[in-house]
Amino acid sequence: MICEKRFALLREFADAASAYSATVHAMADHVFSGDEPRAREARRICRAAWEIVEKSRLTLYRHEADHCCDCAVDLRNVSGI
Repeated sequence: MICEKRFALLREFADAASAYSATVHAMADHVFSGDEPRAREARRICRAAWEIVEKSRLTLYRHEADHCCDCAVDLRNVSGI
């Protein structure tokens, strides 16, 4: 059985990581172009995005630990064997 809360938290974590990745790419573009004022702003945005990633990661890991939803699924019960 899939834990719906775990699924939702994993989706939030994945979305946050994707958003962070996009901010890193944008920052790199500014750095490579030599646009230092925009690069500084992009660094600030990256830090904020990273904090969201870390918060969502910790929330997911805490949920998995508290509810043991990261334990291996008994495939015999899933397959009906």
